[in-house]
Amino acid sequence: MWLLDKLSKKLPLSDKEKEERVQSLTACEREVFFLLIEGFALKEAAEQAGIEYSTAKNHMAEIYRKLNVKGRDELIINYRDIGK
Repeated sequence: MWLLDKLSKKLPLSDKEKEERVQSLTACEREVFFLLIEGFALKEAAEQAGIEYSTAKNHMAEIYRKLNVKGRDELIINYRDIGK
């Protein structure tokens, strides 16, 4: 059973599943999310969002956790078409 759970976490998500995960983000996390996938550095995203860098860093960690990605590259590859 654990193998099935592990494998299912690696299957590609449908667009609907991606949208649902993005909707699970708070409004502030979504703002940082969209800035990150547009290519902003975290410091720039914080400035654009009008928040402290440390807050943006916390949001980024929550985004990665909620969307089940390990880093910015995986985030951009998997979610670049969201919201377009």
